Amino acid sequence: MLFHTFTFLAFFTITVALLLIARRHTAQKNVLLIASAIFYMWWNPAFIFLIVFSATIDYVVARKIEQTESPHARRSLLLISLVSNFGLLAFFKYAGFLERNLLYVFRLFGYQPNWTDLHIILPVGISFYTFHTLSYTIDVYKREMPTTRSFRDFALFVMFFPPLVAGPILRAKNFLPQLDTPRRMNFDRATFFLFLRGLVKKALVADGLASFANPIFRHPTLWGSSVIWLATLCFYVQIYCDFSGYSDMAIALARMLGYELTPNFDRPYFAKSPPEFWKRWHISLSSWLRDYLYIPLGGNRNGTLMTVRNLMLTMLIGGLWHGASWNFVLWGGLHGAALVVHRGWRSVTEGWRVRETFAYRLVAMLAMQYFVLLTWIPFRVVDTRDMLYTLRKFIVFDMNFHVADTGLGALSPFATILLLGGFLLIHIASELWGGLDEHLARVPLPVAAAACVVIGALLFILWPPAARPFIYFQF
Repeated sequence: MLFHTFTFLAFFTITVALLLIARRHTAQKNVLLIASAIFYMWWNPAFIFLIVFSATIDYVVARKIEQTESPHARRSLLLISLVSNFGLLAFFKYAGFLERNLLYVFRLFGYQPNWTDLHIILPVGISFYTFHTLSYTIDVYKREMPTTRSFRDFALFVMFFPPLVAGPILRAKNFLPQLDTPRRMNFDRATFFLFLRGLVKKALVADGLASFANPIFRHPTLWGSSVIWLATLCFYVQIYCDFSGYSDMAIALARMLGYELTPNFDRPYFAKSPPEFWKRWHISLSSWLRDYLYIPLGGNRNGTLMTVRNLMLTMLIGGLWHGASWNFVLWGGLHGAALVVHRGWRSVTEGWRVRETFAYRLVAMLAMQYFVLLTWIPFRVVDTRDMLYTLRKFIVFDMNFHVADTGLGALSPFATILLLGGFLLIHIASELWGGLDEHLARVPLPVAAAACVVIGALLFILWPPAARPFIYFQF
């Protein structure tokens, strides 16, 4: 059930109506839990048993951890949670990947195994709700929060439908306290424009640019550098607008229901360094990996070599989290290497007096964004030969400027360039003004209404013929 469909509009309208009828806080939580279960079962009803199993394991284990004083017993209980959750995630997400790589190794040595290929359906959102529920067990183990006595409240935390399938990743200590008090639904102008911002990002920008980028990356060896560059720019904007658009809509929907979620993006394409990029991009994941993986590994406390190890492990695992493919591992490794190089550079230049002029910041931002552009290629292009060809054409420009009349997708190259230019202007304006949606929420009502009319007309004219799933649904 996609946020930008009439099916979801009907589902959300019915949910809000039932919440208004229920009135009592306990009854409203029951309505939300049932609605969240229906939302998740819309893709495949059978997978509801997986999410209920994960929630049950962590609810019971956390209660036992809280009641146990023995350090050994507490570690054993935590291990049960980790093995159960990561075991399910590993089976559904990585079993096929492991099988393919084993087959490759066997064939290198001349052995042809005769077994049936695994065809495992990946449960939607499993990477996200696994991290939801693990944050609770780990925080209880670290004595950073008490357990909840209500299984219903814990199940609602795990299954809360706005962020369920593509984030932001919830932290139990931030969300569970909100379930303790009655919530007031919020349909103010700021929330409306936040949802509208996400809708425009997804339906107009991301899906519009996908019409050009997808055919190019399906057969990249047919094209020269100019088309490769244009397609890479399209994906650069597409994945940001697709993913941050989902986050905007999820945060707005949760706020409409009376709940606050943490921000997940902060205009990462203005980042001037690798650490700043990861403080702005997929904030809920990068902070989760920092708090539950990088710091427990030792962080930067045990010398340079251990810091390098911890950074690389964290980013490699973060890359693998995105999908069972070596191209995601490569993508994570490149960003890990960038963090390591940046850390080394900072240590070398620590005593230097560098005046950070506008030109200095602009060059730093352009260099960082060139690197981000470059790394989106291994993220997007799975086939190794196609990836190497695309990287070569991207890095070494072949001076082939034949872009017009390519007949690619629903958008011509000219219209694609206009859409990219429009995104750039709006993105810059948003950075300068502190968010266009926030600005529109403060302007006089007639101005805001006129903006809604213009945006509505654009949505009506440019709405894609078929709703595309969000990119991060596959992760």
